[in-house]
Amino acid sequence: MRTPTTLPDLYAWHRRACSGMNPEITTEPKCGWYRRRLVRGGAWVPCRIWLDQPTDPETGELMGDERLRCEVAGKERDPEEEWLRLADHPIPKAEFDYMVATSRWANKHAPDEPEANPQEKVDLLGCSLPF
Repeated sequence: MRTPTTLPDLYAWHRRACSGMNPEITTEPKCGWYRRRLVRGGAWVPCRIWLDQPTDPETGELMGDERLRCEVAGKERDPEEEWLRLADHPIPKAEFDYMVATSRWANKHAPDEPEANPQEKVDLLGCSLPF
């Protein structure tokens, strides 16, 4: 029986990085939640790397190959190409979820805010004040 890789094993590097242990950054992408900028001076966008594990719902056995996937600002990207941009900026899952929600809200209710336009440099004189 082929068993999927366990979640603690998948997210061990990310857990160490978020706790300040500064694990070594290798060329192999690691599962976790990250942030990056799409342009210099732009807003931070949420990113994640995860392992797609097709499993049988009854037995838990792997039904196909595990495949590393990546999402940057809601768009599918190549994890190998994105990894070195993401590795220095791990964030907790709660921050990732907050960034996703903020981006969705800005796209719907505040289209001029930086979170709704991550491809553009932030105009600090045109931004609304946070208070």
